[in-house]
Parts: sequence; structure tokens; C-alpha cells
Amino acid sequence: MFERFEEKARRVIFFARYEASQLGEQQIGNNHFLLALMREDKALFAFLTPKTNVYTLADSLRANASGEKISTSVDLPLSMDTKRVLALAADEAEQQGAPLVGTSHLLVGLLRHPGAIRDLLADMGLELTTVREALQNRAAQPAPPGNRQIMASLRSEFEPLLKRLKPEWEPAVAYSLRAAKIQ
Repeated sequence: MFERFEEKARRVIFFARYEASQLGEQQIGNNHFLLALMREDKALFAFLTPKTNVYTLADSLRANASGEKISTSVDLPLSMDTKRVLALAADEAEQQGAPLVGTSHLLVGLLRHPGAIRDLLADMGLELTTVREALQNRAAQPAPPGNRQIMASLRSEFEPLLKRLKPEWEPAVAYSLRAAKIQ
């Protein structure tokens, strides 16, 4: 089922399982899912709620622990609500034409599912329509340059200098020049 999920979204599910085991829960609920989402994609919450301290929210969610910690080797099932959130996230990704389910889709899935977590997110100022708009605006903005683009611009900028250096002067320079040409 999770092959349609981005790596970060898969880690959210892993961390939700971890949160549930640390809180002594017998199944993974939406509160664990939210904790894991806040842990895995801090940038998403910083973008959507720049004035809100999500760490105090996380601490308050963890304060309601009901039992002893459970070993992380125990396979905890997803609650029916969490399964529904995952289905809503997959539906959201499909509606947007995204090939994989990402963390933003998971957040929208939580916002689409009625319940205490949606109310908690609403108290943080996260409403379904405003989150969708903000995410669409963010997706429309040009992406920051990736590592390959940065390395290419640096390489072109320093190429004249590198040509003047003699490899016998510094073995590391010769090695890095060979490595740069390999890539």
C-alpha cells in the first residue's frame, strides 16, 4: 500500500508507529500521525504556521500518555480513522495529479477527516481551504536551486582558477578535479 508514498510520507507512518509505542497505545491514531508529521516535516508547519510553536502542541499531545511504553518491535495496527486519513491523502494526491502521496497530502488528509485532530489544527489556524491555497501557491513558486545546479554554477565559476592550478602542487586538488569530471 505504501509504494505510492514519498519517502518522507513513509517516514511519517514509521514515526507514528514509534509515537504510539512510546505513549503505550495499542494502535496508531491520528494524534500519533500528527506528531509524526510535525516531526518529519518541520518546514511544512513552519511555512503554514510561522507564528505557532508546534513543539508546545506536540508536548501537549504527548502529555496524555495512557500506558507503559510498548516495544517498537511490536507491530501496531492503524486505527480505522488513520486508515481513512491515509485514503483521503491518497485521494488528495490523485486529485492534484501528483504521482506520489507526500506530507502535504497527509496534512490535508488530516484536515479532511472530522475529529479532534482537525479541530486542533483549526485552533492552530489550519483550515482545509487556506492550507490548500497556501500549498498551491507554494508549488507555483520556483523551486530553490538543487545541489546539482549549485555545484554546476560553482564549477563554472571556479573553472578558470582550477585550470591554473597544477595538480602536483596539491594532491587533493588533482583528486577533486578527477572526481568532478567523473560525475
